[in-house]
Amino acid sequence: MARARAKPERRARGAPPATGRTWAGRLIRNVLLLVIPVTIVWLLLVPVYNPFLTAATERLLHLGERPDVTRLHYLDHFAQVTRLDYGAERGYLHRIRVTDLHFHLILTGALLLAVPGVPWRRRWENLGWALLVSAFFHLLLFFFFVKFVYATQLGAWSAANYGTFGQNFWGLGKHLLDLPFKFALPFILWAAFYFRDLLEHLRPRP
Repeated sequence: MARARAKPERRARGAPPATGRTWAGRLIRNVLLLVIPVTIVWLLLVPVYNPFLTAATERLLHLGERPDVTRLHYLDHFAQVTRLDYGAERGYLHRIRVTDLHFHLILTGALLLAVPGVPWRRRWENLGWALLVSAFFHLLLFFFFVKFVYATQLGAWSAANYGTFGQNFWGLGKHLLDLPFKFALPFILWAAFYFRDLLEHLRPRP
């Protein structure tokens, strides 16, 4: 009888501990644990990344300008948009809060580092690719922000230089990139790297 009782106990110990539910629970737990350290790192990098992003966006805008008249002046989390051929009483046409363009990186970092059962080397490699994709997205979003200012925020000048189609294109594009797509990007990137892992752990085990 003692041997008969011991057999089920040994089977229980030898059974695979990871199920879809426990894997998802560990993922959520890891994300919550990583949010604070990832936020600290992001805050430390903001003073470097914001000026870089501002300068890179200005160069990108100059590729389509003849002559290059756009100037983006970074000051304390904000980029002031000016044009050499358009004066403004307050000294700039519009202010864009650069930090708001990339705060979703906190979720991106926490999600991609939190995946359980994956070697840390793979997590860091995937995070590196995700950050590179995010940087290109930030450039595109910043570009659309400036074009949105030109197309919709300068009254008669906007209507004369961009027309109805241009105003709708840059306005809608800016709002789509800044709201749904920016908040969805961390989950899209996570799924691109770990969707197969998720399916593997959700699959019923025999």
